[in-house]
Amino acid sequence: MDIHTWEEDIYSSIFEATFDALIAQYKEGSLPLTELEKNIEEQFVILQNSSTEGSVRFNQCSATIDAHQYALAFIKKEL
Repeated sequence: MDIHTWEEDIYSSIFEATFDALIAQYKEGSLPLTELEKNIEEQFVILQNSSTEGSVRFNQCSATIDAHQYALAFIKKEL
């Protein structure tokens, strides 16, 4: 991990792993759209709380939310 890009590296690794897991769960039928939408709302609350915990935690939460939102858009486009 490069010291100059560590925040981007953390964001990318969390985003990719979360997105892949969400899509896999949806395809296997264990993640309905309503639960995915609920998860997004819950993640926004966590993001708000993380704003006081430093940039790494905020970056982690942002990546998680972005992955959830992208997965939701991807799934809706496929329907």
